[in-house]
Amino acid sequence: MTHENVSRIETLLSQAGAAHHEYEQNILKGEFDQNWSTWYAEYIMHHGLSDLLDAKITAGQLSQFLIQSNESHKNQNSKQSWAEYTAQKMLESLK
Repeated sequence: MTHENVSRIETLLSQAGAAHHEYEQNILKGEFDQNWSTWYAEYIMHHGLSDLLDAKITAGQLSQFLIQSNESHKNQNSKQSWAEYTAQKMLESLK
């Protein structure tokens, strides 16, 4: 796991968060997106995630990973941002 790849995945996740916020505000008219993890998974895969991982993963598998990471991040009360925490977990888990 390289620090550079963690940083690049963290950036992808942060960009997805900003784009998803716009999506919720403009398309969903402020409604919470129940399928947020699928949206994020497709976004980050489309924006180069596969170039940063050693493993092949489907959008569905990635969506489930994002949900699990979100729950784990909440439960651990991590001081890291969700994006940084998830980027590290992604590189540790998806080999």
